[in-house]
Amino acid sequence: MANGLGRGNGASAAAGVPAERLWKGEAIAERFWKFYREGTNTRAITRLQFVEHVGYLLFLKLDHERSQRSARFAHPPVAPAGAWPDLALLSGDALHTRLALLMDDLGNQDLTGRPDRQTASVVFRDAQLWGLDRMAELNKLIVEQIGPYRWLAVPQAELGHAFSRMLRDCRDDIDLKIETGQTLTPLPVLNALTKVLGVGSEDIVIDPACGTGTTLIAAYNAMLAANRQLAPTALAGADLDAQMCRLSMLNILLHTGRPFAAPAPIQLADTLKRKVPVVRSGPGIAPTVAICNPPFKSNGVQPDATMRDDFWAYGDFPTNFLQHLAITLPQGARAAVFVPDGVLFGGGAAAAVRQNLLRNCDVHTLLRLPTGLFHRKGVKSNILFFTKSAPKPSGEPATKDLWVYDARTGNHHTDTGNPVTETDFDDFVTSCLPAEGVAARTESKRFRRYPVAELLARPKTSLDLKAHLAPELGEFGSPKEIAFEVADRLDEAAAYFRQVAEALPGQ
Repeated sequence: MANGLGRGNGASAAAGVPAERLWKGEAIAERFWKFYREGTNTRAITRLQFVEHVGYLLFLKLDHERSQRSARFAHPPVAPAGAWPDLALLSGDALHTRLALLMDDLGNQDLTGRPDRQTASVVFRDAQLWGLDRMAELNKLIVEQIGPYRWLAVPQAELGHAFSRMLRDCRDDIDLKIETGQTLTPLPVLNALTKVLGVGSEDIVIDPACGTGTTLIAAYNAMLAANRQLAPTALAGADLDAQMCRLSMLNILLHTGRPFAAPAPIQLADTLKRKVPVVRSGPGIAPTVAICNPPFKSNGVQPDATMRDDFWAYGDFPTNFLQHLAITLPQGARAAVFVPDGVLFGGGAAAAVRQNLLRNCDVHTLLRLPTGLFHRKGVKSNILFFTKSAPKPSGEPATKDLWVYDARTGNHHTDTGNPVTETDFDDFVTSCLPAEGVAARTESKRFRRYPVAELLARPKTSLDLKAHLAPELGEFGSPKEIAFEVADRLDEAAAYFRQVAEALPGQ
């Protein structure tokens, strides 16, 4: 078979399908989804549970394949010897028992004397195996979909793309994790963001609330475009949800091909409780770029107001993540942080953080995102771009001008009806990065400059700033925007009243 791809015996994996088509990321993802629809009970197994198990099995199969290569290229296996070949021979209770024990062993958090197991411990920590009644389906997944193929022969970018595509297809399942505020960030937004930040091959990129790792993968792709060899410490992230850490780790492993015995780039941690930008795998490694889309709302979970003595003020999660990075990043580090409108104009902690941010960092760009990008009902999102700067001896604020780009007015996108595309942000990137340099930025209908003195003079240092488009469509936006916002508010109210109804006593 062309390029050495396909089944272990050299036979075509799908008769009549060219190898270059068969091993494209989209084709791999579609093949797995076809098995999910036709080979599993979709009422018993959610899409996200299915993707997790595909990830577990790919980890074990790749670990085995790497150990079987010639001595020069072989990697010592992370899993016990013979772990993968044994699974293909088992079924029923024997398969369930063997795989459960294997996952418990690899997910063991006692890493004393076993630094090579650090990455595996993140992948398998608290991993939940399908029930015993689902072992026939799991056996078919192993024998028919994972076992016959040489996954090391699949182009790394395509394998990573397949896993990322499958995670995006689980968006509804991930967005239901409201207790930790998880949501998926559209890739076109992240690609535009990395361009404006100027992410390159020499950067060390962190995400202190990494979720499924989409921000780190976007940074990795930008870095890889400039240099095919990246430092093992180039990416680092943390999250307080073990499942998100698992998915983020698998996402990075399948995109980058990094050794499974290498230190884990993702760690389970509550970043806001630490006076460092993010928990890192190596000492003395300073991040140069931070990208963060923190939880906006977390039902029943509130930030700990006593956890830090270096904060300017204690606020909600997005306010705290914003100031966490502004305080802990080293001088010269660049950052892009997603924030809701409330962080831009709210009083109390939000106002204190805005004022300190303008004085201690060069807050150079604000992107007002289109509505509908996230499944956050009634919440409008923005991205604040800043560079950590040293205080000026004169006492002047580090910010000189804040440029506001309005990609919101007149724009509403959803992941089904009107998905956002790369071209939707072309004008934003061009406006931020003119050919003559950043100093040559010019105003337009969507792009407007605000001097810092004007910002500091505003009540509560409000950053609820408009571009020149706003007067054309009115203060409240277009009729379509108003209709969507009303619908979002009604959905939010209905969910609240449903919770109240369920809490009432009686039949």
